[in-house]
Amino acid sequence: MARVVLNLMGPAAVVRPPGSPAATLRTAKSLALLSYLTLEPGAHSRDELATLLWGDSSEKAAHASLRQALTQLRSLLGDGLRANRDRVELVGEVECDVREFLAACKSSPAVAAVFDVAQFMTGITVPRSPVYEEWVDRTRAMLLQRHVQALRTAVRDAMAASRWREAAMLGARWLGHEPRSDEAVRLVAESELMAGDHAAALALVRAHVDRARQEGPSHPSAALVALKQRLEADPAQRRRHGHAPARTTPEFAPSLIGRERQWRVLTDVWRDVSEGTGRIVLLEGEVGMGKTRLAEDWLRWIRAQGGTVLRGRGHDAEMDIPYGSMVEALRCARDAPGIGGTAPAYLAEVARLLPELHQTYRGLPAPGQATDTAERSRLFEAVAQLLLALADEAPVVLLIDDLQWCDGDTCTLVHFLMQRLAAASVALVLTVRLGDLDREAPAARLFRALRAGAGASVIPMTPLTEDEVRQLVCESGALHTDERITRLAAGLHHATDGNPLHVVESLKLLVAGGALGIDVDSGEWFAWGNGAADHDDAVPVPPAVRDVLVARIARIPSEMRDFVATTAVYGESCRPALLSQVHGVSRLRASALCDELVERLLLREDDGRYSCAHPVIASVVRGTLTKSRRTETHRAIAMALEAITPDAEIGDVAGEIARHAERGHERAMTYYYALLASENAMRRVAAAEARSWLDIAAKFAEPGEQLDEVDRQRTRVG
Repeated sequence: MARVVLNLMGPAAVVRPPGSPAATLRTAKSLALLSYLTLEPGAHSRDELATLLWGDSSEKAAHASLRQALTQLRSLLGDGLRANRDRVELVGEVECDVREFLAACKSSPAVAAVFDVAQFMTGITVPRSPVYEEWVDRTRAMLLQRHVQALRTAVRDAMAASRWREAAMLGARWLGHEPRSDEAVRLVAESELMAGDHAAALALVRAHVDRARQEGPSHPSAALVALKQRLEADPAQRRRHGHAPARTTPEFAPSLIGRERQWRVLTDVWRDVSEGTGRIVLLEGEVGMGKTRLAEDWLRWIRAQGGTVLRGRGHDAEMDIPYGSMVEALRCARDAPGIGGTAPAYLAEVARLLPELHQTYRGLPAPGQATDTAERSRLFEAVAQLLLALADEAPVVLLIDDLQWCDGDTCTLVHFLMQRLAAASVALVLTVRLGDLDREAPAARLFRALRAGAGASVIPMTPLTEDEVRQLVCESGALHTDERITRLAAGLHHATDGNPLHVVESLKLLVAGGALGIDVDSGEWFAWGNGAADHDDAVPVPPAVRDVLVARIARIPSEMRDFVATTAVYGESCRPALLSQVHGVSRLRASALCDELVERLLLREDDGRYSCAHPVIASVVRGTLTKSRRTETHRAIAMALEAITPDAEIGDVAGEIARHAERGHERAMTYYYALLASENAMRRVAAAEARSWLDIAAKFAEPGEQLDEVDRQRTRVG
């Protein structure tokens, strides 16, 4: 059929491109019929269409009018219109602005926002057709609802990008649909304020608040009232473009929550060290679990108790620098009480790591010459002697943060100090990110030795419970109702699995993205509209969390990255046999790689099947893949499932194969296995499921025999 363009937002009309035959729809009802067939795809009975547009006429007259309208449509659409004695269906592609709008709502809210949805089907009068008018009203209401959603998203996106004028303009369109929306008024006012028009912002808020109070019984939201008071109290805050916004993201620094048991262990360690017994502490957990935060709070408390704190940290970029983290820790000892009690010969050896000691102690002898082995032994003993001298003045806590990044020399020195200082007032505290610990690295060997020994206190950092997340939310800010706090905490716990860093970063993102607000004067939080404070599944992945996960995955070998990517795309627990087939390795090799990924906390194993350790990991991994990579992975999964499944069991996995084949753009495979999945559903007397599979099969069926087979199956399903 020739290209046909149907415009329905504004004066309804059929448009043909230049050079094409002119459109020939002579009646409004013919245009109305085309609009209905376009927006309601599928086959329609003639009785339905006759009632839709000619319900006031007799049955005979209505069907005659329908035949005339179909004749006009056929002259326009040609073989794009399929009509027999009973059914009518539009099978050709008609370009329509409504379809373009609905597609833009999903892919680009900013594009969807510019459509003039309020003008849907204006300029066309279809008299004495109440059924059609009801359909137009329903469709217009649906489109307006989608338009409001698109405008809401587009306004927030524009504000996030500091496009204040654009946000104000889009917000004004939003207010055209929902003039009583507190959320729209507030966002427009803030955009006007940030664009430098304080007067416009205040006038808009005042008018809305006054109207709401006069009209009743509804009242302006607390958030809007707070904004009005702020604008009235501080008219000087006429901020110009580029300045910081009036609404700021708060500093989230709640106290330690859910770490009472770990804190008790640390206070017991300090008691023992204060009494002259050396202790070793291992704080372990995945990134974001609060190891460093707990250690920092404890170190502040140690300093308040009069202890000496030495702190170093492993750095990924310094993996090849000998003793890097130990040098950082020893620098903290230069001004510590007791360092002067170290014998000059030992200080001279330590000066190999800290040359600046020669500036403080100018009479230090030059370090002795020896073989590498003897030199290292003297250096290790010298560090131990320095720590013993410090411990004679005050108990010492030596913290090495991020042990997983420490070089081999540092790990060997730490292992020596563990044994040498067992009877001294020294605590060796190490933090380890389990997910980043390479099993072959020196740090991993030290970690295993620590865990296997009887002298170390291992403190696992566990996820927060839902109640603990609620406490964190309450301490970070205040929502108006307990119900909102509970819903927000539940959503955060579900989305973050109780990881404290993820919770805090998610809160920041919700405030920055507009799902939660904060009054800059009172510090009080409030929920804006139907944001993530009300819906568990609306909590996004914060950029900081995404960056951490992307970095973790980038550090593992490429073969493991491929396994994680396949597992994430698969979306469910998968067997090693599937991964073996997809990646062309033995099942034993696939299982070994998966087990190592479990150790790295990227996968989890349940009854011999593997899945991503958390949905956030799967989401982030999928987000790093190109569209082509995802397509090919789905295709490989579909073919692997087909290859590893015995013929007798193929029906049980036909649905899985069809889904992955569809996403892998394998038309024939999708058609075949969708039909098979439908048959399997019918055996289980699941008619609705069978029909859904037949819909997919029809989408990928070739005209002719394949499509006829789908129709026969539909007849069987009923």
